[in-house]
Amino acid sequence: MSELNFDPRVEDPRKLRDVSRRGFLGLVSGAAAGLPLAGCAVPAETVAETADDAIPTLESTPRAPAPDDSSAWDVVAGDFLIRDGLSYMNTGTRGPSPRYIHERQVAALTELNSDYLSFTRNVHNDDFQVALRKKLASFVGANETEIALNNNTTDGMIAATWGLKLEPGDEIVYTNHDHSGGSHPILNRAHRDSLSMKIIDVADRKFHPADGPEEYIKAFDAALTSKSKLLSFCHINYTDGGILPVKEICEMARARGVMTIVDGAQPPGMMALDLHDLGCDMYAGPFHKWMLSSMYTGFFYVRDDVQDRIEPVLTTSPPGRNMYGGTELSERWQKRLQTAEKYEPRGSVNMPARMAMDAALDYHTHLTPQAIEARDRYLAAKLRAGLRAIDGVDLFVSEDPRMSCALVSFTVKDIKPTDLNAMLWERHDIYIRNVTHLEVDWDVNRASMHIMVTEPQVDDLLGAIEEIAKQA
Repeated sequence: MSELNFDPRVEDPRKLRDVSRRGFLGLVSGAAAGLPLAGCAVPAETVAETADDAIPTLESTPRAPAPDDSSAWDVVAGDFLIRDGLSYMNTGTRGPSPRYIHERQVAALTELNSDYLSFTRNVHNDDFQVALRKKLASFVGANETEIALNNNTTDGMIAATWGLKLEPGDEIVYTNHDHSGGSHPILNRAHRDSLSMKIIDVADRKFHPADGPEEYIKAFDAALTSKSKLLSFCHINYTDGGILPVKEICEMARARGVMTIVDGAQPPGMMALDLHDLGCDMYAGPFHKWMLSSMYTGFFYVRDDVQDRIEPVLTTSPPGRNMYGGTELSERWQKRLQTAEKYEPRGSVNMPARMAMDAALDYHTHLTPQAIEARDRYLAAKLRAGLRAIDGVDLFVSEDPRMSCALVSFTVKDIKPTDLNAMLWERHDIYIRNVTHLEVDWDVNRASMHIMVTEPQVDDLLGAIEEIAKQA
């Protein structure tokens, strides 16, 4: 998969009828750097048909459609490069970019390669980066001083786990449905620094789905002790799609003096966010999933009032002094060290990817986070209702809107999740995934309902599953 967030297995460059010739050629060469363009040969006349300077705008994209306005959302679905006939339902792993975002990244890459100095002086400069953090902070409900730009959720989880000052014997608490991007940094640090670990066991079927938020609150409450110093957990479990009661858990942890890091790999772009309202100390999120941006884009949120407790261990920020041991630092560095930006410097930056982040924020702001969340919930409800009507299907996600949003986890009796995935792909051109963790006896299918999915595609998925279930 290329850094352009383009996967030729599911996206078709022939749909780019309105991009510049330079942008088109950049697309093809960028894709070739990742996966081969097998099955995606591009006719010469396609290049000839492109306009020289036509880059998509948001003028034709509907603004804040109602969740059941199928005609408007069909227009939105048409913004994507997904090849004709394919139903893409795995945004929880990677979200394909719509043309508006994709072409801005391609254009940035073209300009960067054609005139690096002008691009870095006039486009991707300090002013742009400051504005991007400010725009992102507003989008997620934070102060701009609390936002660091990074590569992905895992970067933030590592920065939080290794950055907090801990002593031997201090305890980190997490769950056995956490992603390895959150749990493995805990294992590594605990091993090196002689820390204690405690796993909150949420493998029991009563959590999938839970009757209500109280089930999780009780489990977390029972796990925290005077030894607990850091609590790490998912906002949305990627395993089943269940939403955890983040605000209540963080309030509980703060009352006990426990710091919190929330793995936000799924919510950004799926749900409207207000990190201040959630009350977590730290939050890590990506832009390449539901935000539909480039690969290697994400953010790390650290509350203003706890930044002095989180060391910038995953950055090249100076440790409050220069290479000669003196405290004389440039004014720019002095300012950076007073904000979450100190968690950001990592050497070279993928500048076109940052331009894609900026475009993704514009795209989501245009549609509005509220309208996107409502549409995702509408599609997920349609899918859940259809699955409940099929004999042999077992659902693992709640109907309670507090407990689920756009990820739908399920199994079909007597069919391995990997086999179901293969049949859906090979027979019906439908792409979903499985989530398998045999150590906690977890093996399910998972479908992502996002704005590139149409209602007929949901019907097709239900029809395919019903057909396969009858044959089992």
